[in-house]
Amino acid sequence: MRPALPMLLPQRITKSWGDMMRLLGKILLGLLLLIVAGVGGFAWWAWTPDLSRAEAEAKFARGPGDFVEASGLRFHVRQEGPEGAAVLVMIHGNASMLQSWDGWAADLSKDYRVIRYDLAGHGLTGPDPAGTYSPERDAVQLKALLDTLKVEKATLIGNSLGGQIAWHFAAANPERVEKLVLVAPGGFPLLGIGFGQKVELPPAMKALPYSLKRDAVRTMMAPLYGDPARFSAQMLDTYYNSWLSPGVRPARLQRAAAYMIQDPTETLRTIQAPTLLVWGEKDWLVAFATTPAKFQAALPNSSLVSFPGLGHMPQEEDPAATVAKVREFLMQ
Repeated sequence: MRPALPMLLPQRITKSWGDMMRLLGKILLGLLLLIVAGVGGFAWWAWTPDLSRAEAEAKFARGPGDFVEASGLRFHVRQEGPEGAAVLVMIHGNASMLQSWDGWAADLSKDYRVIRYDLAGHGLTGPDPAGTYSPERDAVQLKALLDTLKVEKATLIGNSLGGQIAWHFAAANPERVEKLVLVAPGGFPLLGIGFGQKVELPPAMKALPYSLKRDAVRTMMAPLYGDPARFSAQMLDTYYNSWLSPGVRPARLQRAAAYMIQDPTETLRTIQAPTLLVWGEKDWLVAFATTPAKFQAALPNSSLVSFPGLGHMPQEEDPAATVAKVREFLMQ
């Protein structure tokens, strides 16, 4: 005997509801799997591990002789030029590496003993074990390095942070400095950073230790040139791989977070070494419009040479034109 229609309806409704819930569960599970796969795929795409120590050294070191132990660090050092010649020490800027001086070193090492090195937290030197970074500490580490290399006196050449380290060293060790060449040096307020202020890192920068793409390196570095088109593919490759050296990216964030400047005027006034200030006239970071005059007013024995069309790193952007003026100064 067939059941009555009113008795069939609840069973059919219950069955249809169950089927619908199972179908909805499958759809939600599928969406969840898609989201997980998408997040995982993005993480896989974004994740950029450091080079191994062996890989980094294969790219940038010439051999074991390129490393010098000093001040608790294993400095990556490049030495060129005739032994016994006057010594030039080249100090690169923040986020850079000793290769920033390739053009100048190739020229000047014909007549001078040229010493370049990666600062703590940069390139193959790697992080400071103490995790402490400041231009003053860098100057102390430079003294230890020169002591180890048995360099009693030298001309210091520094760009940006490297220039700030150079004048700190000169103020603390005047007897060890022949001359100074300061290329857009740090020390006075930068764009958005005044005396006594710390750098406010944008949230995206905090992902730097985990993710780094070549386009991001170009975006950060090319605008520092007067003509961003001059930031070559070769220089991009050098910066990119240097930033991937072991421990460099976390050290960059530590250094940036610790950076603070105080009025350097009184310290600069104590420096008697002949000083050449070198500037690109399109430098907006250490602004050419205002900063050179402050250094000239504070440094008692300084002169300025500037280059139209060049930016914050003129030694990279046009090494031939800029090194010619440095040669003239060194020969005076």
